[in-house]
Amino acid sequence: MLNVAPKELRENIARANGYLRRGEVARALAAMSAALRQFTGIHLMRGPRAELDIQISEFLNSLIHHQAMQPLLDPSGSGKPKIIRYQQGKENILATVLDGLARILTSSAEEEIRREAETRLERKKSLIETGTKLIQEGQLAKGRAFLKRVAEEFSDDEGIRVQVGKIFEANNCLVEAAEMYEESIEHQPREVAAYTGAIAAWLQLHEFEKAEKIFMAVLRTFGGHPNTYGRMAKMYWDWRKRDKAEEMAIRALQGNKEQPEAKAVMEAMQRR
Repeated sequence: MLNVAPKELRENIARANGYLRRGEVARALAAMSAALRQFTGIHLMRGPRAELDIQISEFLNSLIHHQAMQPLLDPSGSGKPKIIRYQQGKENILATVLDGLARILTSSAEEEIRREAETRLERKKSLIETGTKLIQEGQLAKGRAFLKRVAEEFSDDEGIRVQVGKIFEANNCLVEAAEMYEESIEHQPREVAAYTGAIAAWLQLHEFEKAEKIFMAVLRTFGGHPNTYGRMAKMYWDWRKRDKAEEMAIRALQGNKEQPEAKAVMEAMQRR
């Protein structure tokens, strides 16, 4: 007969109480279930046995009054939850009960997460649809406000700003599109679509200085590429900056002799 409970058993009971205090109820149930199963077949002297019995009973008392257990043990909210008793020699039965409660809690938590995700998705969809409809109806200020709210409210969603930028762009709100793409660049500097979208929007607006700024950010972030230099050459040509257009065209053609924008710029220069 042992005068000290095995270390693993004591640790599982302590762990169960720790999880319960932190509100991690499913993990607390699993830890206590493991402890109860370890208890089976162990013969302890009266003192250490009584000490563990008290700890288990205290755990069960805290458990039945825990807020997370109310839907299961006190669905009416009476304040008198169902009792879960511990009896010596019936550790396996109690462990099975705790395992069942853990499964129910886990399933309920997963269902709640699913419902929250669906509700969140529906709200995002509703905001996008409302904003787009308002813009198409000519209520630009209201529509823009709805779409900007999407980017703010769902800012943690990967690519959300690019998504909103594309919606602005598709509805010919080019300034808002460019600004949203730039916001995306701030938050996700490796998001290629944000740079591409911002440049395209600013170029359509003939905001060459702003487009140039984004091109420079592309070079800093991703390095030089013939296609980047080619597009810059075309921008500078349209901007009437002949020297810069030639410089970028040469850089592009050094990397790719067939780069289309660079070739077009060089051919245009030769005709003048």
